[in-house]
Amino acid sequence: MEIFDAHTHVFPPEVIRDRERISKRDKRFALIYGKPSGRMADIKGLLEYMEKESIARSVVCGFSFQDTGLVRLSNDYILEAASKSTALVPFVQANIENEGEAVGELERCFARGARGVGEIGLYEQGLDSRSLGRLEGIVRYAEEKQKMLMLHTNEQVGHGYRGKTRADFVQIVRFIEKHRGADFILSHLGGGLCFFEFMPEVRESLRRTYYDTAATPFLYSADIYRFIEGFIWEKVLFGSDYPLLTAARYRAGMALMGQKEQAGVWFGNAKRIFGDA
Repeated sequence: MEIFDAHTHVFPPEVIRDRERISKRDKRFALIYGKPSGRMADIKGLLEYMEKESIARSVVCGFSFQDTGLVRLSNDYILEAASKSTALVPFVQANIENEGEAVGELERCFARGARGVGEIGLYEQGLDSRSLGRLEGIVRYAEEKQKMLMLHTNEQVGHGYRGKTRADFVQIVRFIEKHRGADFILSHLGGGLCFFEFMPEVRESLRRTYYDTAATPFLYSADIYRFIEGFIWEKVLFGSDYPLLTAARYRAGMALMGQKEQAGVWFGNAKRIFGDA
């Protein structure tokens, strides 16, 4: 079955090499990658993973660096790789600390073929009305240009881990409602926000919101795939969160769904959103 991995991460080799030094000046980066156990990969590693596991296409994300220079370096690295391979769908970042600068960077990147923004991860501050308000300029511009936005959203109960942060679901829904012309991907099954789509008014508010499966094997029992199959499969994209995990870790759980639903999550839904190339 064809596979479209809608959530992967890569870093320029110099960032991987300088992990320790960067961690000392970028708190957000340090929270996720400050320790050697935080898995990092470059484009070469991603392409090898795709070949090994027969991944046809991948959304390629960088990281929400606080340093403008690192944001630009990472964006250029991803865009250059994507210019050489239609198998790579480039997502880029922008510095939320400076709205004018952020919009200028997105304008530059969209002109070079960026397909979306993200994964936006505000690990050191969480998602509340204040932090979401700081994303307004980025989201408005992406909405205007019809580019997707991928937002890190994790569950609010259960075990802790690096990068797990507070997320106010009420404020997230209100934020999305303010941008009804924008398409969102809420990573990690939206931290469980997808469960509230059983409420008709929430489902309407999130009608242009999708979810990915990134890190699901670390978070939920295999029963989650029955929920996806029975209720929301047309809005779910397979995402591995490579290099944290690979597609192999998802195969047994995905196999619990019917063939139609599997095909949609593995590839069809992403192909509908992103097209053939």
